[in-house]
Order: sequence, then C-alpha cells, then structure tokens
Amino acid sequence: MTKPANGHVLSSALDTLVKRPLNQADDAALVSAAKAVWYSKLNLESEVTAFLNCHSDEVEVRRAGYLLERFTRFACVSDSRVSETLNAIELFAHSTSKHEVIPQATVPLRRRRDELAIAWGLNEGLGLKAQSLMPFQTRHYEAEQRATFS
Repeated sequence: MTKPANGHVLSSALDTLVKRPLNQADDAALVSAAKAVWYSKLNLESEVTAFLNCHSDEVEVRRAGYLLERFTRFACVSDSRVSETLNAIELFAHSTSKHEVIPQATVPLRRRRDELAIAWGLNEGLGLKAQSLMPFQTRHYEAEQRATFS
C-alpha cells in the first residue's frame, strides 16, 4: 500500500478495512495497518483523530477500534506501543462505547465467539484473516523492521 497524500498511513488503511465485514478484509490493507501499529513511529492519536474526522458510521468506527485493540494482542508489539495504542483507542470513547462481555463457559472450538469483537458491539471478527499477519510477526522480521524504523 502506498503512502496516502495526506500522510496518514494507518488512517488510510483503516478506511479501506472498515468498509467491509472484517472477515473479508483486504490483506494488503490489513498488513499495512498492523505494521503501522507494530513497527512504525506514527503518532497513533493523530492517526485515530484523522480517521474519526472522516468517519461517523458507528459500525465503521467499531471495526476500527476492534482492529487497533486486536493488533495490541500480538506478541511482536512492544509494551510501550501497546500503551500508546490503548491511549489512542480512548478517542473512540466519544464515538462509540464498548459492551461488557460475559465470558462463555467451556464451548467447543467451532462455536467459540470473538469476545473482543462482541465487546466492540460487532457480530464479526478477523477470523482466519489474522493468518495473513503471521509472516510479519516473526522475530527475524521484527528485528528488520525495528532496525528500519530506528
């Protein structure tokens, strides 16, 4: 994905991702958004602000919040970046609210639900699309990215 004219790489990727159900996410936009959160030095609060200035649809805002929070749950993201991302997610509080989720009892694997998606008020999650992010989380790839963005 090329850098958008306005310079908001993450906001642009999120714009593409929130237009469709998350289990139909564009792989290139998904990878671009994840790498922007995990490895770049982007100011996430300004990226989220740029996104929110262009989006008022509640489902789209919920999808974006879900994605950002989901990206914090991968092992390759640093603790400081998780903290920064969670602070940026607070900006969504004015646009939408998260729901309290009651944990399920033991459920067969095929019937499990994405608790984070439900917390964001969504009936959908990334599902198997998360597999497209796997090559970008290896220690080798992470070391290359950290060296590039340092």
